[in-house]
Parts: sequence; C-alpha cells; structure tokens
Amino acid sequence: MSKKIGLAIIVFVVVLTVVIVSAYVLQSSTSRTIGVNVGDVFTYSMTGRADTYDENVTVPANFLDINKVDYYRVEIISVEYPVVSYVETTKFKNGTSFSYDGMVNVEDGGNSGGFWGIYLANLKKGSLTRPDVSDGVSVADTVMVSYLDGDRETNFVSAEGQFYDPTDELYTRQYYDYMWFYFDKETGILVGLKNMQIYSAPDIMLVVEYRLVESNVLQIPPNFSLDFDSNF
Repeated sequence: MSKKIGLAIIVFVVVLTVVIVSAYVLQSSTSRTIGVNVGDVFTYSMTGRADTYDENVTVPANFLDINKVDYYRVEIISVEYPVVSYVETTKFKNGTSFSYDGMVNVEDGGNSGGFWGIYLANLKKGSLTRPDVSDGVSVADTVMVSYLDGDRETNFVSAEGQFYDPTDELYTRQYYDYMWFYFDKETGILVGLKNMQIYSAPDIMLVVEYRLVESNVLQIPPNFSLDFDSNF
C-alpha cells in the first residue's frame, strides 16, 4: 500500500469518526429537552400526617408544621440546559414566608434548594427519569390526567428504599421510604407526590403529600386529584 493511499484511509477514518460523534452529540442534545420556561410558576399544597398505634410515641417536633403551610410556590428564573434555576417560596397560614434560590440538573438530578421535581420533557414509559444516572428509577407508566383544557399525558414514578434515621446518632434505627409521584410529560414538572416513611421501635408512619393547585402554565381544575392508592 502506498503512503498516499494509507494517508487517505486514515483521513477518511478520522473524518468518519468525527461525523459519527457529531451526529451522536446532535441527536443527544436534540432528544433531551427542557419543557419549562422562564416565568413559569407552579404552586402546591402540602399536607402531612403521622399514624401510630402507640400513644407514647412522640411525633417529630417539626413534622406536623407542614400543615401550617398555606402554599409552596416554585417560579422558574433561568433555563440553561441541563440546569433549571428557580425561586421557591413557602407561605405559612400565619402570614410569614421565606424564599430561597435553587436549581436542578435534569440529566443527573443534582440540585440545591428544596425542590427537585423538574424532569426532561417527553420522557416515555421505561425511560430513566435522570438519563445520566444508570442505576436510577424509571418511568413506571404514562397515564392521562384531566385538566380544565383537556387531558394531558402524565408520567408516574415509584421508588422505595431502606435508610438510617438521621436523628439517630448511633445509626441503629432504620426506616422504609416509599415515594410515588406524577410529573407532566410535556413540561416535566411535578404535579403530585406522596411520600411514606415507616419506622419501627417505636412504630410510626409519616405521610406527606404535595399537589399542584395553581399554575400559569397548566389549567388546574378545582378538585384536582391524582390516584396514588391504586399504585401501592
């Protein structure tokens, strides 16, 4: 083989590699999109309850404070793929409120602040909710949820695990954590969540629910409801 032919083959292989890599990057970037926009606002109700059969069990001091919340609001202030930045505001029924800045990386789930419920747009059943986390959770199902302007495709996710109680300095007490949540397929925004933490010794179950109640993007019906119980 002559040097010219050998060089031509090398050049061809290099060019082909660049084309393949470029096509892959382009495909990846175009298939992963963020569905929320700057100025989008999402307001949630928050409720909590503690169930126990033991009258001597003490409910964590600040847990039921969640029922003192009037609303929890998230406003999108920046979208720079793959990071979505927001301001979260918690308003209490006594009139006091506080706000913090936060962010979510929609690819790997990295976040700061208290709100993580923003996902890529148009994820399908079986897709990883965080595509850069290979051992993460997947979309379990896609269902239709009714809004004032019609039905919308909504993704359902369930996750569970066993963890150590962070209030136990000896790390001997564990709890089971179960979470079920829905997020709108088109926007990728959380629309409802139910979290259950079950402790033993002493026995107590803590349950928290978030539900979307108002938005300038989604037309929420007055009695907006999501079916969590059928997914237990």
